[in-house]
Formats: sequence, structure tokens, C-alpha cells
Amino acid sequence: MSGSDSDVVLSPHERATIEAAAARIVPSDKDPGASEAGVIDYIEGLLATDEDVDTDISPREKKEYANFLLGSMGGRTEEQQATLFKLNGLGSRHRQAYRDGVAELDRLASEVDPGKNFCGLDEAGQDRVLTALDERKDPFFALLLTHTMEGFYGHPRHGGNRDQVGWQMLEYPGPSFPHGNETPYGWYDENEPEDFPHAKKDRSS
Repeated sequence: MSGSDSDVVLSPHERATIEAAAARIVPSDKDPGASEAGVIDYIEGLLATDEDVDTDISPREKKEYANFLLGSMGGRTEEQQATLFKLNGLGSRHRQAYRDGVAELDRLASEVDPGKNFCGLDEAGQDRVLTALDERKDPFFALLLTHTMEGFYGHPRHGGNRDQVGWQMLEYPGPSFPHGNETPYGWYDENEPEDFPHAKKDRSS
């Protein structure tokens, strides 16, 4: 996010509420949580991606998207990521879901402690609200959970997983790309099932 007015898709209250909710999904304890990973920046970046979702998709962008779906060895480029969001209309579909979700978080919070919104609750109260949404299989909670996991464990280039804190928790060193042809090889090269030895590429040259 650049911080300009055109980039802002969440009000300060919406941003604070979503950040607080994500922080209860991946709380900070002996390890960093969603707050330290910058999950809120990932989510707001996702919601801001396709302001022009109704614009035409060029043939080149469609090719980029096809390359993304095919899982090219080069990894997902920023251009492919942007085109993916544009084609699927993710931001425009999810912005309203988040606004409605924040309103519901605040409504449930007032039932837990009258006069308070979600941010005003203590951690136990916030957990009660989120548990209620989870138990009733609320679509917004499922969306928030998905995006929190993406922002915590995804590639830092997409706005979350700041300082690779999510990867560090898993002791994951990061993708082998762009050094996949160098020793040591990536995880899949080292652990590929022996049932398919003919499919393993010769990377010795």
C-alpha cells in the first residue's frame, strides 16, 4: 500500500477491527502472530487490487493468467497476481463482505459487553465473538480465516508474512526459486516419490 487516498479501501475503524480479529486467529505469544506478520496489509492490498475490475482483460493478461494456472516454474509474478485478482473480481466481491463483517463483529460485541465494539472487548470477549461466527459457519469468518492464513504464511511479496515470520515458525527456508537449479534442490526434488523416477528432471547440467 502506498498510503495515498486512492489506496485506502478500509476506514480506520474497519482496518482496526479486522486487524484485531486476525490477531485472535493467529495470536502473538512466544512466536509472532498476525499483527507482526502484517496480515492486515495483505488483506487491504487484496481488497484494493481490482478497483478497475470491469475493464477489459487483454490477450496478454489472459496469457499471464494461463501461465499462473499452469504453475510455471518461474513462480507467480506480480503481474500474474494482479491479473488473477482482476479476472476473479476478488476485491470488489470481498470489500462489501468485509464491511458487513465488521458491522456484525461490532453487533455481536455489543451483546457480549453492551456499549462496546469488537475492538473494545478484551481478548476473551473477542474470542467469544469469533467462536460464535465459527460455530454458525459464517461466510465472513471463513473468508477472514482464509485471508489471515494467506497473509501469515504466503509469500512476503504479496504484502503479508512480514520478515518471513510465518515461514520461520514452520522452519521453512522459502521457495527454491530462483535458485531451484542449484544445490541444494527444492523440497520436491529431494522428496519426490520414487514411484515416478522417470519424471524427475536431470538438473546436473
